[in-house]
Amino acid sequence: MDKYDILGSLGEGSFGRVYKAKRNTDGIFVALKVISKRGRSVKELKGFRRECEIQRDLNHPNVIKMLDSFETDNEIVVITEFAHKELNKLLGKTGYLSEDKVQPIVWDLVSALFYLHSNRVLHRDLKPQNILIDAKNHAKLCDFGFARNMSTGTHVLTSIKGTPLYMAPELMEEQPYDFKADLWSLGCIIYELLVGTPPFCTNSILHLIRLIRHEEIQWPTFISENCISFLKGLLQKNPAKRMAWDQILSHSFVKSHIYICKSIGKLPLTSSSPIMCHAKQQQKMEILNKKRIKTGPVTQNIFSSNENKSEFYVQNNNSMSDDLKKLSLKTKNVEAGQANSTDSIKTLAKVFGSTANLIEDNHPIESDEWIVFLKKNIQEIQNGEMTSLTQAKLASIIVSPLRNNNSSPKVLTYIARLMSIPFVLRGVMDDMLNQIQKVYLEVKLVPNLVYASKLLLKNNIEDNSCTNTPSPSYSPLPSALENYKQFLDLSEDDLEALEYIFLLISHLIYKNDEFIMQFCDSVVVLNVYVMLKLLLLIAKKNIRIVLNTIAVLIQMLRKSPENQDIIEKILLNESNHQDLKPICFVELLRHNDYLLRERTCFLLLFMCRNLQENTIRLFWNEKVRETLEALMFDSIDTVRNAAEVTVEDLKQRSYYNTIIE
Repeated sequence: MDKYDILGSLGEGSFGRVYKAKRNTDGIFVALKVISKRGRSVKELKGFRRECEIQRDLNHPNVIKMLDSFETDNEIVVITEFAHKELNKLLGKTGYLSEDKVQPIVWDLVSALFYLHSNRVLHRDLKPQNILIDAKNHAKLCDFGFARNMSTGTHVLTSIKGTPLYMAPELMEEQPYDFKADLWSLGCIIYELLVGTPPFCTNSILHLIRLIRHEEIQWPTFISENCISFLKGLLQKNPAKRMAWDQILSHSFVKSHIYICKSIGKLPLTSSSPIMCHAKQQQKMEILNKKRIKTGPVTQNIFSSNENKSEFYVQNNNSMSDDLKKLSLKTKNVEAGQANSTDSIKTLAKVFGSTANLIEDNHPIESDEWIVFLKKNIQEIQNGEMTSLTQAKLASIIVSPLRNNNSSPKVLTYIARLMSIPFVLRGVMDDMLNQIQKVYLEVKLVPNLVYASKLLLKNNIEDNSCTNTPSPSYSPLPSALENYKQFLDLSEDDLEALEYIFLLISHLIYKNDEFIMQFCDSVVVLNVYVMLKLLLLIAKKNIRIVLNTIAVLIQMLRKSPENQDIIEKILLNESNHQDLKPICFVELLRHNDYLLRERTCFLLLFMCRNLQENTIRLFWNEKVRETLEALMFDSIDTVRNAAEVTVEDLKQRSYYNTIIE
């Protein structure tokens, strides 16, 4: 490190912090990337070293050149050439570029990609953020964290990498892929440079999948026919119909402008013999056969043919198909007076911004890759880069696993942590926080967090003996049968996810009353009364979950007393769930956690102010009164104050001195 002077931070690269530095020997500016080894798995460190190995051998004017790399006990350090601008930031300032400015960038990117593919390297994460512009306005590819060097015996890959907005259809369908997946991503980038948005842009992952797989690309009239012809060749949904390298190099949009290095690797991907084509097809079929045996018909059902195209129609934050499917089935058999399904559907549309066929998000999710992606975003946010939270389409991508039944609790924890950071980070301006709150409201973060909690706690094992069937009066969804896990079945990761989720929910509803309304609506629509009551009873497993849940209920009563019936249904709900018992306020008031004693006092205070008297009488008794009065002498000031305020208010109630057995 003594060879370089650090001049300032450039932000985040793939898995590491990047600095601008000056090389002491000649004064040349360089980019210095520092990757901490602490907390990294052997697999992650192997990936970092692979990135270094790939980049060390690359030497092309349109690929960021590695100058040096070394390791210390705690870090991996990579030094590369320095580029002055990021294409993503340039695009952010102007919105889009004219075709005459885009074309030279295309020449550079095609040159770089041809070089990589000639040396059997797939980038696998092409996006504007990974394209830099040097002092002479030449584009350069960077960030090879997801790159893969294909051995000469490998013709197709299967592991999914990259960013959803630029992901090829074959990746969306989890099909084997090759270098043509990079060509699709290149087409998406060129389209965005010209138009201002990728060819398919939505704030729902499932909707994005449907668009990429089925919808036609809209071609603006201001793009030349020559350019459209080139883009159409890159953006063919069927990779077999996508342009091959010989067609790309001979296309008039780029012909004679591609820099081709003399050094070409053994068996380049840019040219293929009949033998290689046959080997590729054979390898692809072998992978698909293995996948069919492993996954059975599930994946085929998720991605069905065009005959079931309507099933993919999902708008905005569609997340509630499970309840809606139950509703549609049940409505056929219930009397009209029992429930109003139309009102329920309207409420669904209001809460989650959807208006059409809702389908459950059950597509496979790569938890390890999502965690890597979320960690990277967490580092960016901690370094002050809030773009992913101030733009709704980016925030929606982060939120999407909350609606996925296959998301691991670790993924849910990282999402909740990530979305919480701006509110605890020092120096974040109020205008920025207000913008983030607007985005959170737009992407329906709170309803999605509630839904994630329900999915997390839902018992996926069919067991009619323990199915919870609330009275129809407790829910507008007459079919909302609930079957939650028992406390003993909850893992530490489950509990941690719930803790972070409800910490974030409680913080948001204290920030903005609109979050309270979204929370109340989602409780009714999702019929999670039993779930919330269970969270009040989980103190022995995780006290913070109880604290955060009580904080939410207190704020609901304070700011939205008209929704007091929701609180009543939570407290009074009964089911056959083994762990569901009446709320014992005496136990909460006597708990050794002072914050729980304090919050329970305030919960009783606002319950007594807003709930019906006959509801209060159901759990008011002499022990509750005596315990409250005893807390007026608690050793903790805040508990004493809360008890005094509560007792003073309750003494005005007719039932205060009533002894109810």
